[in-house]
Amino acid sequence: MFLMVAVCFLNKLVSYIYKSIKKQYFLNKEMINPPTKIYLKQSPIHGLGVFASDKIFAGEIFEECPILTLPIPKGQGSPLLIDYRFNWPQGTEPEEQVIALGYGCFYNHSEDANCYWISDIEKRTFKFIAHRDIEIGEEILTWYGDVNYWNDGRQKTVVI
Repeated sequence: MFLMVAVCFLNKLVSYIYKSIKKQYFLNKEMINPPTKIYLKQSPIHGLGVFASDKIFAGEIFEECPILTLPIPKGQGSPLLIDYRFNWPQGTEPEEQVIALGYGCFYNHSEDANCYWISDIEKRTFKFIAHRDIEIGEEILTWYGDVNYWNDGRQKTVVI
């Protein structure tokens, strides 16, 4: 019984994601290129992390992540991918809960982050930008949010 419910949910989720991708990518005419200066590997901080394969300079956009809207009604809580989702657009009044594709969901948190992200409303992407120079081999870290983020039912995460 549980397996049938899980399969049904996954089928609905895949269908929803496909519709979101189709709508998003047929409307956007600009290309989104894969990142060339970063890679993913095991992090000493938590799980997987994103690291610099080349020097990244302060102010440089080093990754642009397309987003997928999650089927979570505005203002409603949900455990669905809670440790990986973002508010869209970034700011005080989010309209949607989204997943950033690419490496977007793998940046670990730091109170002293070396990057930040912004919402590109027109392209429906997140742009990750270096806050300072990031050296080869250095883990790229972002700031997740204040105490409200951490009190939102997330799993225990090491905060550096």
